[in-house]
Amino acid sequence: MKKIGFIVLCIILIAGLAGIAMRLAAPIPLAAADRETFERANQLYQAGNYAAAASLYEQLTAAGIANPDLFFNLGNAYAQTGKTEQAAESYASAAQLAPRDEQVADRVGQASRILRLPVPLTADELALGGLLVTCTLAMVLVGSRHGLFSRSTA
Repeated sequence: MKKIGFIVLCIILIAGLAGIAMRLAAPIPLAAADRETFERANQLYQAGNYAAAASLYEQLTAAGIANPDLFFNLGNAYAQTGKTEQAAESYASAAQLAPRDEQVADRVGQASRILRLPVPLTADELALGGLLVTCTLAMVLVGSRHGLFSRSTA
């Protein structure tokens, strides 16, 4: 009976960790007004009005919005207007928010003209790894304390 309870506990912890991982990986949606501004900036960019698009993207970043697509698009607008330093900074901000995004990594590499180094783990990935290790150690401790790992010779 103890083993069944322990297995159920393990399943619950694994499901919880999977839920946390999915929550961390999900992008934060923009508010309706911010989404409209973002779409308008995208339309201006597509029409070739890069300076106006950059201005709208800048408004969103000034409002404190931290979105990798926003910083990536701002970097593209800056690059089109010849503001290479600002473009590199925007790409770097996008890379901090989405370090595994190949498109962002390519632009960061192009903008900075340096060799790509391995992508470091994000704070969310480190926190999730720490939680996984802690839960694993807790399960092992509880299981060994209750004799769930010993072989019974019945």
